[in-house]
Amino acid sequence: MGAWDYGIFDDDTAYDFTDEIKTDAKTFFKSSFESAINSDYLEYDECHMVTVSAAYLDNYLNGTKYRTDSEEEKDESNVNMFSKLNLDLKLDDLKEPAIKALDIVISEKSELNELWSDNEELYPKWKRNLEELISRLK
Repeated sequence: MGAWDYGIFDDDTAYDFTDEIKTDAKTFFKSSFESAINSDYLEYDECHMVTVSAAYLDNYLNGTKYRTDSEEEKDESNVNMFSKLNLDLKLDDLKEPAIKALDIVISEKSELNELWSDNEELYPKWKRNLEELISRLK
């Protein structure tokens, strides 16, 4: 049975991008944000690319810890280890595109928003979670 809840890493899809992040994190993040900003409508996976990238950025810039499946301390795919394992990255320039892309994820131009809005109980928590992420990145 797959994972599913309102947290960014509570959906198995969030883990589909770890190899790309380990290979070239900044390029993956930048591409995810730019693709979202230039899209007319964000499909499910594209939305997750944005939320995952923004969470990694949040960890790197703000030290925010996320609930994840990975408990391995040296696991490069664990978002909570990202800042410690990538001290040499320069990511400040990605804050603005991350915010713009997240704004799209929580808009009507997003399949993920559309799907979550059907869940009256968890939708407000999911959206608030992303709004708090946006606030931290500002």
